[in-house]
Parts: sequence; C-alpha cells; structure tokens
Amino acid sequence: MKLKVVAVILVLFSCFIKAEQLQFIAEDLPPYHYKDYTGQTKGAFVDIIHAIAQQAKIEYRIELYPFARAYKLLQNKPNVLMFSLLKSPGREEQFKWLGEIFYNTAYLVTLKGNKPKLENLEQAKNYKVGTIRSYYSHLYLKNAGFEEGKNLSLSVKYQHLWQMLFNKRIDYVLTNTLSLNNELTELGFKVEEVERTLELTDFPNQLHLVGNLSLSPSKAQALKQALKTIKANGEYQKILNQWGLD
Repeated sequence: MKLKVVAVILVLFSCFIKAEQLQFIAEDLPPYHYKDYTGQTKGAFVDIIHAIAQQAKIEYRIELYPFARAYKLLQNKPNVLMFSLLKSPGREEQFKWLGEIFYNTAYLVTLKGNKPKLENLEQAKNYKVGTIRSYYSHLYLKNAGFEEGKNLSLSVKYQHLWQMLFNKRIDYVLTNTLSLNNELTELGFKVEEVERTLELTDFPNQLHLVGNLSLSPSKAQALKQALKTIKANGEYQKILNQWGLD
C-alpha cells in the first residue's frame, strides 16, 4: 500500500514539475531554429535560449511547430514563450516582451529578370505576391489592400512559397532575408537566380523573446535579466559568431 502511495506522489510530482517547466517554441527556420537529420533541435537562437535558461536557472524545454500553431500556443498557454517573434503593431499588448533576440529586413523578392523593378508596394498590386499565412506579412499585405485569390497567395511553409516562385505561379515573395540563402539552398534552388527588388522600410524588423501574458513576473524578470547578462558578458555575440551571424 505504501508503495502505491509513493508511486502516486511521484507521478503527481513529475506532472507538477512538467507543468512548471517553461516551454520555448519556434518554427522550423534554419539556421536559427531547426531539427537536424537526427531529430535534434539546433540553431543560433536555440543556443541563445540554452544560454538564457542556464543564466536564469530555470527548467525548460524547446519544441518546434508550424508558425500558426506556435503562435496559438503562445496566446493560450501560460508557460509558453516564443523566441523569435516579430514585434509588430497590434502585438505589443498581447504578450510579455522580454528582449530583442535578433533583427531582420523585409523585401519583395523575385526571380532575376522576371519582372520590372518596383518603386513602391502599390505597383506590386498588379502582380501576385506570396507570403506565409498568419505571419505579420500576411496582415501587412492585407492592410495594404492585397486580396487572397487576386494578388495575394498564402502558404503554410516556406518550402511551398519558394516552389511557387520558381514555378512562376507567383511573381514576388514577401520575406525577411534572415534565412533566404539557407531556404533556397535546402530546396536545391540557386540563390543567384533571385533578387531583392523592393525593401519595405516601414516593415517591423525586431525579433523578440516573448511570453504569454500569464507568465509569472518573477520568471519574466529572470529571463529579461538573463538576456541582458549574456549580451553584456559577450556570450550572445559569441553564439552569433559561431553560427556566422553578424
């Protein structure tokens, strides 16, 4: 009987520990966060999260999901954090923002020689622009007057998006250039066959570590401070250097 009681206590304790663990999530986006051929989660931002968690002395796990699912988990689960979310208008009040992880620049990208160079986003409405569903870029284009089925094409994964461009089913891709070369190379496309045709200077460019609004203030503060510490002591830059990032 005593053994059964002990077993129940251990199960409850393990469930409690698991519930208290912080769950850091992101999408598959090499070389920042991805699964290698062995199924291990790796990447520059993954290493940064390891460093932050070690500095903050917290229990945690890291998992990768499609963006839409990851974003939904972030919105609905108290111990979930996303570690490379674009800080964009409308999101500021939805989450706890714990510090900038990196930055990006948004462009319309096309096949070289495929279309005339654009002077502004308005001109792109005469063509079909593709991006990822549920990304901020989706909302950005929608707010700019692009319509799905007319001049806006939405994909769930970047692989499909680039295939659409190279098959000439869309004319432009709206993307940050964070992982452009890696994505194209992975799919067997030649990087030199595409060009950045229009920089979107009004597009947000900061990627942040963010938590659900229910994240405890003590954990939020510990993570904020840990990120500041690894930036101050050089560990953050060392990780970026190891991954060939400026």
